Amino acid sequence: MSRFLHNRENTPLFIAAAVALAAGLAWLSPAEATLGNAVKLVYVHAALMWVGFGLLTLGGLAGATFLLWRKEALILWSTGCSVMGLALLIGTGILGTVTAKITWGAVFWTEPRLMMLGQILLVGLAAFFSFRLSGSKVVAGVANLCLAIVAWVLVLRTEKVIHPDSPIFASDSAAIKIFPLLITVMIAIAALLAIRYWVSGDRS
Repeated sequence: MSRFLHNRENTPLFIAAAVALAAGLAWLSPAEATLGNAVKLVYVHAALMWVGFGLLTLGGLAGATFLLWRKEALILWSTGCSVMGLALLIGTGILGTVTAKITWGAVFWTEPRLMMLGQILLVGLAAFFSFRLSGSKVVAGVANLCLAIVAWVLVLRTEKVIHPDSPIFASDSAAIKIFPLLITVMIAIAALLAIRYWVSGDRS
């Protein structure tokens, strides 16, 4: 059993299982009085956002640690977390626009929170290309650290204009709070497994 769990070739199966569980939890999650079943998209949207920012943070911390302790595994994990974090933020941006269209009947492209995601993506692209052009692992570490810092500065400074308050935290229902948490855990597991799969392949 231990050999099966640690076999790299089985990792895609675990990733698919975690994603399927996240989708199943979203399907089974409770509706909400105001948004109805559309709130299930909000649960996934929020989970992608939380995991995305969490991975950017881990990528920045791993990048900073690499600058102090030059271990190749650190920069691989740093880059993997940063790239996966950006991918999830792209996903939450797309899902957010779909949810806005369903619930509000329109997409507000100038909404500060949506524009914030675009700004983080641009910084992420700049960080990626700075590493690719230089080929320096030190540059990659600095770039990933800067990306994490910029992301948190933007999210803390960006106000909500059209974006509503979270129906998850505002709800008195335990189920409405628990299901998004479980979805978040499954997405986090899938993302970390994908990063580990990439890191182990790059080091082999």
